[in-house]
Amino acid sequence: MKRKSSIIMAILIVVLAGASFFYLLQKSTAKPPDSNTEEDFLNALKSGKPVLVDFGSNSCIPCRQMRPILHEVKKEYSGKAEVLVVDVYKHKNLAVEHKIRMIPTLIFFDSNGKEVHRHQGFMSKKLIMEQFRKMDVS
Repeated sequence: MKRKSSIIMAILIVVLAGASFFYLLQKSTAKPPDSNTEEDFLNALKSGKPVLVDFGSNSCIPCRQMRPILHEVKKEYSGKAEVLVVDVYKHKNLAVEHKIRMIPTLIFFDSNGKEVHRHQGFMSKKLIMEQFRKMDVS
């Protein structure tokens, strides 16, 4: 009888731990935003400002974890640089054109629309800001 209750207790602990992990995972990711469009992308490249584009997906957890960071960067560099989020599943042609092999992929473009830096995977705010500094965006 003791062994049966120990097994039940162990199962209960595993279930509660799994539920807790799922809850924390959902809280640590931002709600999926609407993707910028191909038109937004083309307009940003023509804006004469440096551009950061996050090629990702709303179903990608690291992509969603980057959303609050990108939102902060967008606010801090308002008027100095454009920050876009492009969903690779909604805009497959942009993903193919820019040779996106994994998500998230962040591409930095200079004020002439030329790619100057590419980063695959999660990128911290500190590293994003360092890249902007290298591009003389202040």
